Amino acid sequence: MDDTPPAHKSAPRLATLYFAMMTIGMGQTVVFAILPMLGRELGLDQIVFSIPALGWEFAPREMAITSLSALTALIFSLTAPFWGRQSDRRGRKPIILFGLVGYTVGTLTFNGAAQIGLSGLLGGVALYLLLLVTRVFHAVIMSAATPASSAYVVDATTLHDRVKGIGKLNAFNQVGAMVGPALAWFVGVHFLAPMYLQAVITLIAAFFVWRLLPATTCHKSRDPNAPRLSYFDPRYRGFILVGFAMFTMLGMVQQTLGFYYQDVLQVDSIRAAKLFSVAMVISSASMLVSQFVVVQRFKGLPIGLVKLGLPFSLVGYLMIANADSLPLLLTAMLFFGLGMGMAGPGYSASATLVVEPHEQGGLAGLMGSAAGMGFVIGPLIGGFLYRLEHTLPYWFASGVMLFVMVGVWELARRLRQVVSD
Repeated sequence: MDDTPPAHKSAPRLATLYFAMMTIGMGQTVVFAILPMLGRELGLDQIVFSIPALGWEFAPREMAITSLSALTALIFSLTAPFWGRQSDRRGRKPIILFGLVGYTVGTLTFNGAAQIGLSGLLGGVALYLLLLVTRVFHAVIMSAATPASSAYVVDATTLHDRVKGIGKLNAFNQVGAMVGPALAWFVGVHFLAPMYLQAVITLIAAFFVWRLLPATTCHKSRDPNAPRLSYFDPRYRGFILVGFAMFTMLGMVQQTLGFYYQDVLQVDSIRAAKLFSVAMVISSASMLVSQFVVVQRFKGLPIGLVKLGLPFSLVGYLMIANADSLPLLLTAMLFFGLGMGMAGPGYSASATLVVEPHEQGGLAGLMGSAAGMGFVIGPLIGGFLYRLEHTLPYWFASGVMLFVMVGVWELARRLRQVVSD
């Protein structure tokens, strides 16, 4: 018997989950806004790794700071599949709560380590290693919330409303990503004040989830010896590849575009940072338009949203590669946001149609892992290509998108066959 709550009854309660995912989005971007300044205040850009016996020294400079963010994405991609499987076994709500409370605990742990550095009790390589350990701890436990939330939406919505529910989940996460940097204003109170405030907001979200979000039953497989879901399962491996490609290109653009604005527009770093922030707001706003307007009105298989969105992203990449003025760069970001706003929810919802209910959590973990790994590898590829020629990352992304679009059309054909059967 299907115990999934009807969509019209679950929709009001899902608002609690959407709020929780908004707080996660806020936490992701407030760290990006604070960490560069905090890292320099802690002297991380001055540390030197050395082995005197070998006469070896290495000064990573700003890379020591950015590595803390890259490590978070890597750990998320490695642990998300585990938490997705746990939500299949133990239920979605307990794992969502664990991730939200864990986010608060992890943030407080990292803040404590940072405070040790700010107070002068520890510094240099020892402080860096302590911060590294706390970021790993934070990433391991906070990564539980995202795959379990995606699987909860699948449980709580009908097939017809699934893409709308996942679209809203992504949209509210994006709203949080836009709001998060605003918390950086509180850095005037204390360097760590924005992250302490974010920890409190996430804890409030956890309270609402505990009190208001109905629990769903566990979806254990009838076969106790059933194998874990694999990245290479023929049912959905094509979707994994598509998501990995999309988010690798997204990570590549986000990490190189700030440099590109400065080089193309020939402005100083402060002016470039301000213009880039405007571009990110435009991109996020257009992404929200896609998710709240287009996705919510879309009828048909969710793979259709991917087919619709990728050409917009391709146009955005091509415009960036050929841009020589600010209006063209901003227009490119508008197209890019529209495309990702449609393709993201379509990607997330499409693969859910090919697995069983007891596999939805595991699948959500794998999908999130593919996206997280894209944000690890994308900046590395982008940085390498940018050193060769500053337009090369965007030409490369355009070429990858062409191949992905061909693959998506084939995936759509197969998905129609599966659904019709």
